[in-house]
Amino acid sequence: MLRITLPSQKQVSPVSAISRVAIIGGGFTGATLARLLALHGRYRPHEIVVFEARDHLGGGLAYDTDDPSLRLNVAAHRMRAVPGDPQAFVRWLSDSGRLEQDPGAVVSGAIYARRGDFAAFMAAQVQPFLDDGIVRHVREHVERIHRHRGRWQIEGDAGAMVQADVVVLATGHPAPTPPDVLAGLSGDPRFVRNLSRPDALHAIRPDDKVFVVGAGLTALDAVAALRNRGHCGDLTLFSRTGHLPQPQAAGDFAPHGDFLIGVPNTALSLLKQVRFAMQEVTQAGLPWQSVFDALRHQGQTIWRNLPLVEQRRVLRHLRRRFEAHRFRMPPQIAELVACERAAGRLRACAGQIIAVQPGRDQIAIDIATKPRGVIERHIVQRIMVATGPNHGNVIDSQGCLAELEHLGLLTKDPRGLGIACDADSRAVARDGYPVEDLFIAGPLARGTFGELTGVPEIAAQAERIVQQIVAMSFATTRTITIRPM
Repeated sequence: MLRITLPSQKQVSPVSAISRVAIIGGGFTGATLARLLALHGRYRPHEIVVFEARDHLGGGLAYDTDDPSLRLNVAAHRMRAVPGDPQAFVRWLSDSGRLEQDPGAVVSGAIYARRGDFAAFMAAQVQPFLDDGIVRHVREHVERIHRHRGRWQIEGDAGAMVQADVVVLATGHPAPTPPDVLAGLSGDPRFVRNLSRPDALHAIRPDDKVFVVGAGLTALDAVAALRNRGHCGDLTLFSRTGHLPQPQAAGDFAPHGDFLIGVPNTALSLLKQVRFAMQEVTQAGLPWQSVFDALRHQGQTIWRNLPLVEQRRVLRHLRRRFEAHRFRMPPQIAELVACERAAGRLRACAGQIIAVQPGRDQIAIDIATKPRGVIERHIVQRIMVATGPNHGNVIDSQGCLAELEHLGLLTKDPRGLGIACDADSRAVARDGYPVEDLFIAGPLARGTFGELTGVPEIAAQAERIVQQIVAMSFATTRTITIRPM
């Protein structure tokens, strides 16, 4: 006969002795996760593994650039990248000498740093943990993620194979998807479909007329990068609405508006509250930007209180207007845009592309313009896509994610904003239940959290994910012993 006893309070070796965390993506999100995990001091060498094909961690698609014209669209003192140390980036800019080397960074007393400087700052934050071996950087793209004998197995495109107990997907922003009407340009060297490629602008001649599909911050990055390279040809920024990002306000001001009192539960009620708050600040002589800063700080709570049907309504009717006010251009870019428009070299137009006719030396684009639907023809030498990332297509765009979806371990966000996850950032499987050891970090989780694009919000989410992983790894357990009678 066997007797089962349950010794109470018996300690066993922590799971951390054999656990490994694999982070897929080493941009800001992935580097922050790795650093926060390493700070717990309980991981052995190479137990935190980051798959990132770039040479350095921390930059990613957003910040990995050496173009000095590309700047952060938020003042440095608002880049709260290090939890518990909100001024870490500002201090590093001064201590490293980077600020002194960038005389154009300070505008109206605020620092709008180069993006490459922020990438260097983040690389410096994680470097000590790479040096001591706690964090391992695998410079490969991930091709497969699958279950193998109860653990995760991650396989890179150059032969790396890592087994892990927890996986965090932090791959960030997927590439844009060109409008269907541009499909006939596929393979044409005059068509630039992905501005994130290092050589995307190399073939553009100084006097080429360029038609940019998109009018957000990505499009303005293209304008700045082209002008920095000596391009002087005409530029047209095209979108359905024609709205360009708004400028940042000068000075330091507090957020205005409390949207958590009587939290709006419809798109219409949210719009009414925002309009009322805008009227209040305007009458008080405050910048309207203060209202959108309040929306940002309260955004996750507001989003969670909207039913799914209302979230979709917000995305359908208010998204572009919100993004033009939320994702504002830094003053250096605002000055460039104003000068280019005044000189007639930069134009924004709204409408719908109805036809594209590639010729030998040029491309003709026909647009039904808003609001009257007049057909307008543009003759250009280059077309580039700057519509921003297609989060709704992220799973299909990466083979390793598509395989996880095929296995039933990932599902698309029902709002079209990335990957479905629960309030604890755990991936939601096909059966509707969370996958306990698979987390979604950063912008891929926007559908659940709403406001999850800015550095402070991503850093806060990363901190919560790390707390959950640590709690999973270092939990003590009760044991069962079986003794013969």
